[in-house]
Amino acid sequence: MSGGRFPQQGELVVGTVSRVMRHGVIVRLEEYEGLEAFVPLSEISLKWVRNIRDYLREGQRTVFRVVRSSPTNLQVDVSLRRVTQKERAEKMAEWNRAMKVARMLSILAEKAGVDRSVIDEGLVKPAAERRVDLYSIMEDVAAGDEPPPWVNLPQQVKEAFIDLCKKEIKKTVTVAKFIVKLYAGKAGIDALRRAAQETFNLARSGEKLSVTVIGPPKYLLRVEASTPERVEELKQLAIRKMSEIISGVKGEVALLEEEGKK
Repeated sequence: MSGGRFPQQGELVVGTVSRVMRHGVIVRLEEYEGLEAFVPLSEISLKWVRNIRDYLREGQRTVFRVVRSSPTNLQVDVSLRRVTQKERAEKMAEWNRAMKVARMLSILAEKAGVDRSVIDEGLVKPAAERRVDLYSIMEDVAAGDEPPPWVNLPQQVKEAFIDLCKKEIKKTVTVAKFIVKLYAGKAGIDALRRAAQETFNLARSGEKLSVTVIGPPKYLLRVEASTPERVEELKQLAIRKMSEIISGVKGEVALLEEEGKK
């Protein structure tokens, strides 16, 4: 298993079919190394299943929802039928991005001639601490941005990182960044977290919204969507949503400036 984690009930997981049986299917959970899960026949489809291979075949990779989880017994049951088309598309997109990041980091270590720990300490861990998506950073660098100041890599490694991003990442979306003022009054951090979470939920499949601190009360609103028009729409929705929450605790939301658009 990865890092000692274990799948939680309700979680969406990526699985590859390893064995099809008469009463169900065995899948390998890609995010939990060495762990297999069982798909009961009743969890394959709402319809009567005449032939399991009409739905799942050996080698097929798709998304499942965890319906039963027992860390003590190392047993997991998952469902195919309880995953919506939108959830499947979003989870697979997330998985593919994660796989590309992992591949690029391995290439970077080899290309720069350094141990992988150098990259983990200078890039991966700082990004995780800030809850920043590494793929988004790579997209920004590919589009011409400098790596964020918190990236602590040796200069030759940083240069190799920039070069690799420009070669490997193809921008297919519009990204814009806006500096906003968020002041939550006495409600403080709880109201700000709720405002940020509600903002995340505005994004559709293939879109991203994030709010990160620059230095209170200044925050960076990052919007990623397919067109400039949709970026502008999402920006307006985000400001409106944050205003609804923050104004309720006698706080303040204001758009200060647009940092850049690609």
